[in-house]
Amino acid sequence: MPSRVVIPTLLFFAIIVTTALAAQTATQPNNETRPAKKNPLAAYAGTWTGSFEGKPWLTVKLTLQADRLFGSMQRPHDFQFNDAGELKSVSDAQTTEVLEDAVVNPDGLLLTVKNADSQEVNRFTMRLTGESSAELKMSAMSMPPGMPKVKPWKLTKAGASPAETAQH
Repeated sequence: MPSRVVIPTLLFFAIIVTTALAAQTATQPNNETRPAKKNPLAAYAGTWTGSFEGKPWLTVKLTLQADRLFGSMQRPHDFQFNDAGELKSVSDAQTTEVLEDAVVNPDGLLLTVKNADSQEVNRFTMRLTGESSAELKMSAMSMPPGMPKVKPWKLTKAGASPAETAQH
């Protein structure tokens, strides 16, 4: 008769222990490391500089705050292109445009900038070509008839070593 009592009692305790362990594991935090979802704008944040004839001529500053980019673009007031669409000359007079909007699209990052003085709005597409290199091209801007298609300008992210950018 004692074995008839012992087996149900042991079974009862086994169920209680199993239930308690299951409840304990259910309340413990999941220690799996899931990669944090990275904001696609994060790779664009930083100070980007374009050089012409060995001197910086274009600076794009982008700062990521929450899920939005803020910043500015400083560029020559005037620039000219050769027949191949490459930069031919830039003026010493500079223009600073404030970033109005930045949207990631399949082509890269569409930047909408506005000149504080003239209120003129311009659009550029920035495409990353490496961790610290990018190309910037004019987008949706009216060009004079007969003007060659302008080639993208090469940008380097501040803090990048020359060896890093030469690889891209």
